[in-house]
Amino acid sequence: MLDLWERGARRHPLDRALLLLASVHPDHALLDLADVSIGQRDQALIAWRSAVFGSVMPGYVDCPACQTRLEFALDGAVLRSQAHDTPLRVDDLVLRRPTSRDVAEALKKADPQQAAYLLAQRCCIGNEGELPTLSAAQLDKIETTLADADSAADIVLNFCCEQCGNSWQSTFDISDYFWREIEARAATLLIDIDTLAQAYGWSEHEILALSDARRSAYIDRVLA
Repeated sequence: MLDLWERGARRHPLDRALLLLASVHPDHALLDLADVSIGQRDQALIAWRSAVFGSVMPGYVDCPACQTRLEFALDGAVLRSQAHDTPLRVDDLVLRRPTSRDVAEALKKADPQQAAYLLAQRCCIGNEGELPTLSAAQLDKIETTLADADSAADIVLNFCCEQCGNSWQSTFDISDYFWREIEARAATLLIDIDTLAQAYGWSEHEILALSDARRSAYIDRVLA
């Protein structure tokens, strides 16, 4: 956990997601995993997060209208779905689902509309490697088709504030959620290491070799 946190602490969120995916598939290179579709990536991360921290995902969100904080819990089993990889069609265009590499290239565009256009272009396969010119109608169709065909890559949560009645939607990013949990876990481990090292003179390796229950018991004795 600490090694993973250290390697991803100063990386872009997109690279962090690939680091998490690489932990699921340690026999694959990061460059190869960059070509896994976003839906397949996120489904793998949901499964791994559930294995590490459990299937329940607690969270909170602030109402954009009245700022009331709403607490909620997601079930990883409910979020699981089949991430397909079969080609799609829009008019005479054949599409594939976007990958981390596609998103990385699109993020190089400062203008969001240009980024969306490039992402749609890159998802068009064929054309002997050349990016097609897309009309506004085709762009809309491509975006809709990709969103409808791969819900695993675009998880949207519906919220309703009990305080003011405001309703809104928010996307759920499993890689960001999972990484925040890893950061919190790493911070706790570092505090435990510092506390036990000062109290007993143990090395980091010796402290991390303890089970969570035994390490916690020692912490309780030091702080008593």
